[in-house]
Amino acid sequence: MPPSDYVDMLRDIVMPVAPQGMSQVHLSDNTATAANDSAISVALFAYAMKNEKNYKNLCVMGLEGSSHGNSIAAISCSDPSVNTNNAPTFDWPVAPLPNIKYPFTHHAHANAAEEQRCLDAAANIIKQRRDAGKDVGAIIVEPISALGNKLATPMYYKKLRQLAATEGIPFIVDET
Repeated sequence: MPPSDYVDMLRDIVMPVAPQGMSQVHLSDNTATAANDSAISVALFAYAMKNEKNYKNLCVMGLEGSSHGNSIAAISCSDPSVNTNNAPTFDWPVAPLPNIKYPFTHHAHANAAEEQRCLDAAANIIKQRRDAGKDVGAIIVEPISALGNKLATPMYYKKLRQLAATEGIPFIVDET
């Protein structure tokens, strides 16, 4: 059971660091899977309502190298390699994650080109899905990938977030 001052703790500790404009926080049952399932459901519902779309014709786009949990929805937007039991999944796309070279300073131009390639691929997936009547209704990212601890630069995530905003797609950040 939560402590008796749980609501006060949320107000005093969590809300001061919540993104600007957020007035509420939703906490799940302490599992990443449940948190991601809730975020996916809320995002898809919001997209469907805003765009007058059928909830069943939406998908979630994840990134390579990610693992968002063990539910069918979470596996569906994770890297295909996490589906070790060959569970049935939704037809949801996984966009490429940039293959960054280190050290950053020595490979700045190559890394920028690689990130642009991946952003272009994500934009293409969004367009293809929309053209097929199966809109990307949410994008979920894991800034430090669960598989291999790979990451892109902050600029990549900002540009991906901007793409989502431009397309009116909710953007979910899964980081535990």
